Amino acid sequence: MANKKFSQFELKTDQADVDFLVGYTGTENVQIATEKVGLRYDLTGETTDPGNYVIKLTDNNGVVTDVTLVEGKNIVLTDLGGVQPNAVRVSNIRGSVFTVTGTLRNMFGGDPGIFGDTVEFGISASPASSSSSVLIIPVSVNLINISYKWISQTALTGIGASDLYQIKVLPMSNTSGPTTGTGNYDTTIAPIVGLDLTAADNGTFPFKSAATNIVLAAGSIINVSGVESLGNIPSTDAEVEVVLTFETYTF
Repeated sequence: MANKKFSQFELKTDQADVDFLVGYTGTENVQIATEKVGLRYDLTGETTDPGNYVIKLTDNNGVVTDVTLVEGKNIVLTDLGGVQPNAVRVSNIRGSVFTVTGTLRNMFGGDPGIFGDTVEFGISASPASSSSSVLIIPVSVNLINISYKWISQTALTGIGASDLYQIKVLPMSNTSGPTTGTGNYDTTIAPIVGLDLTAADNGTFPFKSAATNIVLAAGSIINVSGVESLGNIPSTDAEVEVVLTFETYTF
């Protein structure tokens, strides 16, 4: 039993200089090793599956808690191993960026088109009744931007106050089916915000651009269409150039 008042005890600042702490529970006098007081964590790290890095937190009661870092799109984890033990480098790697250009012909006429005006990529769909252009995606990509420019010499006209023209991306849900069958497409992706044509665009030569975030796996096939969501806009022989910007996300 200590023979001094608490105020007379020698002050220590290093836990290693103290063997035990004493106290009581009810009427029982008790002691506890200092390393058992409070939670202290030992930190280690290891690579498990490729692309995953586990941080292990071991407390002073022997309980191990794992915190797993998982690679994401364009995020690469590198275990530094012997160079710097228990360290992992997190790198943000930008994929390759490329563009694909297509054309909307005969605006507001749905010619060619199965949902409205179909963007034609390389091959003109003629006759419209038996063909519909699509874009085949050969590698895993993220569609990050869609831009378009009215390229006809005559300004846009004819959009009424209640009319609405929108751009939609429609992946094929059945890539073995005909491109002319509307039932072979996923129609759930919302129209691209920022690309609408309304009455406010009359008298202009519209240029519009919008950031997107549409992930497409290798082997996907997409239809890109201009759709009259509201109203009935008079058809014209005007053309619009459309540019899709993609970024790869596999390395």
